Amino acid sequence: MKNLLKSPLFYGVIYVILYFIGYIVLAYYNYTYFGIIKLISIIIILITIILGIISIYKTKKEAKFKLFTSYLFIEIVTVILLFLILGYFLGDRESIVTLYNKKMVESRSRFLASDTVSYYDYINPFVRGNTLRKKMHYDKEISKENYSMTEFFDDEGDLINYTYSQNIEEEIEKIDVKNGSYGSTTIESFLGNILYESRFNKTDIIRVRVIDSALAGKDIIIVEKSTDNGLSFKNILENDDKYLIVNRDTYVTFVNENIGFIFDLGLLGRDDRYKKFLVTTDGGESFSDVSITINGYGDLDYYYINNTPYLKKDKLVLDVSVPVENDLKDIELVSNDNGLTFSN
Repeated sequence: MKNLLKSPLFYGVIYVILYFIGYIVLAYYNYTYFGIIKLISIIIILITIILGIISIYKTKKEAKFKLFTSYLFIEIVTVILLFLILGYFLGDRESIVTLYNKKMVESRSRFLASDTVSYYDYINPFVRGNTLRKKMHYDKEISKENYSMTEFFDDEGDLINYTYSQNIEEEIEKIDVKNGSYGSTTIESFLGNILYESRFNKTDIIRVRVIDSALAGKDIIIVEKSTDNGLSFKNILENDDKYLIVNRDTYVTFVNENIGFIFDLGLLGRDDRYKKFLVTTDGGESFSDVSITINGYGDLDYYYINNTPYLKKDKLVLDVSVPVENDLKDIELVSNDNGLTFSN
């Protein structure tokens, strides 16, 4: 028993048992060790094996046995070096950062998948969350210029939404400070208020976002643009109010960087009580009403818009349905003036 307690192998086995018990318990609560803790643990385990072999080598006098332990020693040292090399070059490089006034663990691979940066919850200096909370994508390498998009995930690891903003946490902080309600806006609510967001080239991004609600089921929206690949966004609306009031659940789409539409998908009546169909031809700086003319069906009381305007052979097309007796007839309307008017 005394010899056993003196053997490094005994303590190595104890360490392995404790390590894996801790690993299983952490996994149950969806946590995991930091990468450096995993690497150090591997080194400790391998060192105890080496020390154990050396101890056995010293206690035995047989030449063959000493030769065998010598070979075994060399092989284990080689394995240690391989683990260290692979652990460094293939393992994730983790660091503790602060995002939206909260500690997070930033993880990026030194070799594989080097075009992504992942974020996890910070628990303590030894343990981090094991559920992905945020993932930033880059085209080829990690740099602000090659930034592609960011995904956000909930507590279960399910995708909430994505954005092209590189600094969404900083944007939220500025909004809260400006409104005198620091920390009240969540990432989930901010993402939920984005009606539309699209990238048109390497640097330019257009985003339409709800900033407040109004009476009678309406929303107050702004049109924002980034010209620096999502590093910052600026409201580009040039009307007096710098915002638009639209019906709730209004749909937004841009067919290119300049032409975009804001409208309620569905019934358009003669009294305009549901009508909110706007077009921009200057990338969201100004909007005007879309004019729709349907020839050959008399004075229609109503019609339905079936989808958003889209490009078809370099022409803007809008599909509508009009009542014909007890049925609806589909009609294709075309615009020759960048969406200002549609007619058949």
